[in-house]
Amino acid sequence: MTALLQDMVQDRQRYISLKNLLEEQRTLLLERNSEKLEKMSEQLLEIYNLLSESAERRATTLVSLGVTASIEGVNKLFSHLDVEKKNKISVLLNDIHQQAKTCQLLNERNGMVLQMQMDTFANIINNSEVDCGIYQAN
Repeated sequence: MTALLQDMVQDRQRYISLKNLLEEQRTLLLERNSEKLEKMSEQLLEIYNLLSESAERRATTLVSLGVTASIEGVNKLFSHLDVEKKNKISVLLNDIHQQAKTCQLLNERNGMVLQMQMDTFANIINNSEVDCGIYQAN
């Protein structure tokens, strides 16, 4: 159980780091700073991989402890703890959930910025083709 809790604490920190990177990514997208975005994508991928590995480890641990790999399993596992410890774990789980939800919203927002930029670029290319024909294939 200690390893499970340590993983959860690390996941919370990873989500906070991910949130900060996604906020910075938006700025870089708006600035169209491809060099920094490329470097950032490596950092993002590393965090995604760590979160994925942690989720797999957590699922395996929960199953090995005889509960389902779900929030219900986590709640069942910690149900025998005293009230103070259960409350601390509940706060941690709620914060992890909120951090993950925030990251999802930020990621979607960044995706919309990227899509708008792609649409703008496509419109520029299409307008150029219509107006002057210099980009048309012969």
